[in-house]
Amino acid sequence: MMFYIASIGFTADVQADEAAEYMLKAAFLYNFAIFTTWPDRTTDNFNLCIYGKDPFSQDLDSLMRKKHINDRKVIIHRINIINRLSQCQMVFISRAAIGNLTDVIDDLKDKPVLTVADSPGVSQQGVVLNMNVKDDKITFEANLTMARKAGLSLSSQLLRLATKVQQ
Repeated sequence: MMFYIASIGFTADVQADEAAEYMLKAAFLYNFAIFTTWPDRTTDNFNLCIYGKDPFSQDLDSLMRKKHINDRKVIIHRINIINRLSQCQMVFISRAAIGNLTDVIDDLKDKPVLTVADSPGVSQQGVVLNMNVKDDKITFEANLTMARKAGLSLSSQLLRLATKVQQ
C-alpha cells in the first residue's frame, strides 16, 4: 500500500512540472511568432494551431487572449486533420502526433506555416523550431533551411538564442 501512495505523489509532481513546462512553452510560442516574418498577410487573425493532443490545457488560451501578433488577434485552433493545417500561420505538433510528422511536413511543404514541436530530433526531419528541456531550462533549435523554404524569415535576435541552427 505504501508504494501505491508514493507513486501517486510522484505522478502529481510530474504533472505539476509538466504544467509549468508547458506554461513556459506557451510563452515561447508567442515569442517565436513575434520574431518571425511571414511573406504576406492573407488573414485578419493570426491562426495558431495545435495538431494532436493539446499539452497546454488552458494556459495557451489565457496567455494569448490579450496578445496580438503583428496587429492581428491570436485565434487558437485544435486540429486533428492534417489537410486543415495550411490555414494556420503557426502549427505546434504535439508529442502525441509526432508519428504523423512526415505527413504534416509534406502537407505544409512550401507553405508559409511556422512548424514548432518539442520532440527529440524533429528539426532534422523538417520542423522549423524545436523546443527541448536541458538543465531545467527550455532551449530550442532552428531549421533555417525549412523556414526559408516556407517563405518565413526568423529574426537574428531569435536565431542568436537557438542552441543549434541548421542551415
